[in-house]
Parts: sequence; C-alpha cells; structure tokens
Amino acid sequence: MQPFKGRLLVVLTVVLLAAAIDIGAFWVLGRIELGYAARIAVALTPLPADIALIVLVLRKIRKLDEFQKRVHFEAVAVAFLSTGVAVFLYGYFERAQAVGPLHAGLVWAFMLLFYAVGYGIAVSHYK
Repeated sequence: MQPFKGRLLVVLTVVLLAAAIDIGAFWVLGRIELGYAARIAVALTPLPADIALIVLVLRKIRKLDEFQKRVHFEAVAVAFLSTGVAVFLYGYFERAQAVGPLHAGLVWAFMLLFYAVGYGIAVSHYK
C-alpha cells in the first residue's frame, strides 16, 4: 500500500503547486502594475505545472483497465460537451446583461461539476 500513498502524494503535490501558481499569477496580474513583457511572463508562469498535471493524469488513465477508461472517457465527453453548452448559455446571459463577465475559474467549476455528473451517468449505465 505504501507505493500508492507515494504516488498519491506526488499527484496531490503537483495539484496544489499548480493551483498555487495559478492563483499567484491571477493575483499578480490583477494587483501589480507590470510592463507588457512582464505581464506575458507572469501569464505563462502556470504553464509548466499545468502541463505536469496533465501528464500525471494521462499516466494514471493509461494504467486503468479498459472498463475504467471507458467510464472516464464518457465522463470527460459529458463534461466537455456540457461545459461548451454552459459557456454558450452564459454568453447569452451576459449579452442579456443578466450576469457579469465570465471568469476562467467558473469554467473550471462547470467542468468539474459536469465531470461528476458524467461519471455518475456512466457508472449507472454500466450497473
């Protein structure tokens, strides 16, 4: 069981590091006056940790059996398509002046919510 805890610790560390860098870059860009080149550099700062997170997730997915891969694939498909619809709807509401501007964090919240819904749908389908 120890190797699993070690791998989980690596994933959690990368997730927390990526989140901290994302939040830090967002904070800096909103509160500190920077020149154009510095703003671009800060905007790109989260990219290495985000790519590392993607690589870790893909490695985990590749180790799953075919059934687990299918369930996660269906969950991702539901999340991708539903997030697209939600973003379009939000855009319509924004144009109707019913909501404020769309923030990237809200898009991530949509994706996580719809992934959970998709996962539930896929699991219930295969019971």
